[in-house]
Amino acid sequence: MPHVAPPALPVVYDARARHVTFFSPALGLSRSFFIYIPPDVNDDHRAPALYLLRGHEREWVNPFEDQSRGGRNVIDVYEAQRAAGRVGPLALVFPGTSSDDNHIAGMIVNMRAPSMANGASGIGSGRFADYFFNDLIPYVESHFPVISGGRARGVAGFSLGGAMALSAAARRPDLFACAGAYDGTFLYACDRGRRVRKRDRVVANPMFDAAYGVPRDLAFVAQHNAANLILRGNREELARITWVVAYGPESQEPWQSNYYRGEHLLACLRARGLANALADPVIPNGNHSWRTADQFIDLTLPLYDYALRHESPRAPDPVRHPQ
Repeated sequence: MPHVAPPALPVVYDARARHVTFFSPALGLSRSFFIYIPPDVNDDHRAPALYLLRGHEREWVNPFEDQSRGGRNVIDVYEAQRAAGRVGPLALVFPGTSSDDNHIAGMIVNMRAPSMANGASGIGSGRFADYFFNDLIPYVESHFPVISGGRARGVAGFSLGGAMALSAAARRPDLFACAGAYDGTFLYACDRGRRVRKRDRVVANPMFDAAYGVPRDLAFVAQHNAANLILRGNREELARITWVVAYGPESQEPWQSNYYRGEHLLACLRARGLANALADPVIPNGNHSWRTADQFIDLTLPLYDYALRHESPRAPDPVRHPQ
């Protein structure tokens, strides 16, 4: 008989994070995520959950996702904050929101043209919004010791993950108490939030062919873009969210900062009378790296912790960068 190689085991990026695979009815296939549960969290002592987004589920937990990280990851950030008494117990959930090879973005939308994924694994039906809202969140809350309900659930992300995090919260403010983004790749809203900028180079990127269709369904894009959703959403519902937005300095544009996109998103928040929980959204030494993404979580984790433990959507005094 020919030798059959055993299936490859999942890579252990961090032994503190559990790798979980489950079947998604929405996608029609199995998907994986990582989850970190602090040692003192159990069925008798449940914790709020913070969902951290980027693209592939490994990115937040891989200490060598880029060279800037120096062998640390966001779990190290959380454990240092916890040891210092700045935050309480939190479950950290790291979903995959892309194809398995991370080349095709799911964007937490029900894709307009999933066939354009060209057979990439991990896409299935392409119904990533249904996967995230209807499959993943209920699965986490039924299988792990996390507190259910929107006031005990937050979402944050880096780059496209930041755009997805704010979009998810603006679409479903009932599901989240806080939403954060570092260097979010937000699209520009036009016509009082009815359209997106047609000539935006990000919109044209082929990685969005499956999500947004070819030619681009710009009305669909606008319906899922955070800036448009904030401008046109129910203000009372949006005000329930603690919004936490930061980005790199203008000097790092165009490739190492989404400064202008972040400024535009904050202008949309201000237009609705909604505040950013950060007094200064610019991380002075920041760039589009995992070092700065972790620095952003280090800076803002107490804000999420506060929002996830208080019924009122109000945050404490705005956080400022350490001098």
